[in-house]
Amino acid sequence: MHSLSIGPVGLAIDYALVWGALLLALLWLRVIEKDKPLRAQVENTLFSVFVAALLGARAGFVWRMWPQYQSDWLAMLDIRDGGFLPQAGFVAGAILLVWRIQKFPATRSPTVKVLVLTAGCMLPVYIWINWVNRSETMPLPVVQNSTYQAVDFADFNDKPIVLNVWATWCPPCRREMPVLEKAQQKYPNLHFIFLNQGESAARINGFLNEEGLKLNNVLLDPSGEISEAFGVAVLPTTLFYSTQGELLYRHVGGVSPASLDYALEKLTDPAQ
Repeated sequence: MHSLSIGPVGLAIDYALVWGALLLALLWLRVIEKDKPLRAQVENTLFSVFVAALLGARAGFVWRMWPQYQSDWLAMLDIRDGGFLPQAGFVAGAILLVWRIQKFPATRSPTVKVLVLTAGCMLPVYIWINWVNRSETMPLPVVQNSTYQAVDFADFNDKPIVLNVWATWCPPCRREMPVLEKAQQKYPNLHFIFLNQGESAARINGFLNEEGLKLNNVLLDPSGEISEAFGVAVLPTTLFYSTQGELLYRHVGGVSPASLDYALEKLTDPAQ
């Protein structure tokens, strides 16, 4: 389970859990604190900490991948690439939380209770989902490529794999294709696989020719069953597998040069 799809909206499961934690915290606050003025102060603290954590996570990611951003400052603001560093967000949120509690001492008890209860509910869910995802191994289906030749995923077991699931109608997919094309050329020690969901070879080849893209390993998934086997519910999704078929990282949404390089570091050095 890598992502959550609600109608036309898709979220990486980690982001869905973060937003879910905020909503759960607000619900717990309603149960714990009946004094409305005090509850309003705690709500302000929760929202402030949430925003600080998001900004801190983004700033931490930009700092971590600074070489990719220094030539394109506007890209720092483009959070569509999903570039966040959770550790930096946690630190930023914790600093603001301590400051808010010191400034408004009356909020200490309800705030701490809400955070403890929320963490007690969400942490087991987070740990279980990530354990399930980490324990996944790569399926080995036999599919057709864009010239209708049979391709066995087992033939790619000599190198780590970057599997991108996409479609031509998907704007983030179209936006990330040049980034993936360049990475494919830059990293010959990796297999880049482009699994198209639900479209014909003629449509795919027409799109690639129109955009001037030269991609290796363009494979077909006309029914969506192969994507489902990989646990993909949102397009685009990019999965990063070791040579042994172990899922090391996943990225839901379009990649930028920075977010792709960050993921590739996980692939080339799983300890990171």
